Amino acid sequence: MLLKSAKDNGVDDLQMMEGSQAMEMEPELRCLKALLSPSTGIVDSHSFMLSLLADAENLGATISYNTAVISGRVGDEGIELHISESKELENHSIGSPVLPQIVLLPKLLINAAGLSAIPLAKRLDGLAQAFVPPAYYARGCYFTLSQTKSPFSHLIYPLPEDGGIGVHVTLDLNGLVKFGPDVEWLDGKMDDMSCFLNRFDYSVNPTRCSGFYSVIRKYFPNLKDCSLEPGYSGIRPKLSGPGQRPSDFVIQGEDVHSIPGLVNLFGIESPGLTSSLAIGEHIVSRYNNT
Repeated sequence: MLLKSAKDNGVDDLQMMEGSQAMEMEPELRCLKALLSPSTGIVDSHSFMLSLLADAENLGATISYNTAVISGRVGDEGIELHISESKELENHSIGSPVLPQIVLLPKLLINAAGLSAIPLAKRLDGLAQAFVPPAYYARGCYFTLSQTKSPFSHLIYPLPEDGGIGVHVTLDLNGLVKFGPDVEWLDGKMDDMSCFLNRFDYSVNPTRCSGFYSVIRKYFPNLKDCSLEPGYSGIRPKLSGPGQRPSDFVIQGEDVHSIPGLVNLFGIESPGLTSSLAIGEHIVSRYNNT
């Protein structure tokens, strides 16, 4: 299925391998079969984002930090965006209205708010709620390998699991080995303002480590006890919940919701960072009519 999906999406260099071939390349690996992806690589994500920031500012973009888009409306003149400083939301009481400090009238609005994209769309008066999918959140924790030498020279992925791509081996540019992410479904009851302020819990519970050992040893049986240390976590904005079929990204423009100048990006979880340039090119080519 993975091989067919890759070919359907233009990835033509995947190679099916017998387990013996894969284990010859990676002696610490244990498997029956494998897919080799020669064109897979790693990037420095922080440097990548700084480069995008520099390109944007060099082309005249202004980044408004410590600022939240709290709501909006679709009126006769187009889209209105209601803006507030983040500090004004810090002491906000749930249920009480938040008055905007600034109202913007954009010609093109791209809602790429990640974890907040769906809550923000729900607060856009004039956008039919039938076009706003339900939101699910899943926290994924990573644990680092304490030994200095990496047992692998490739990224190693198990088969996908419910809600994620499985606890896999990640190598960074410094040679650090990380395993993750697992899948921990969150209850999703956070209020909109807390969501806009990114008050999600990113802590890594050390006790989750116990579940990592058995999963990792399915393909790395020589993993030693007490060799994993808490790393970091991320939270994925998902469009499908526990036990449901995985959903693809949703890029939603006027052709879907009939609102000129509005593009919603929903469910841009991993591999959203990898796909970001392609997503940007798609939006510019399809929706940039201003």
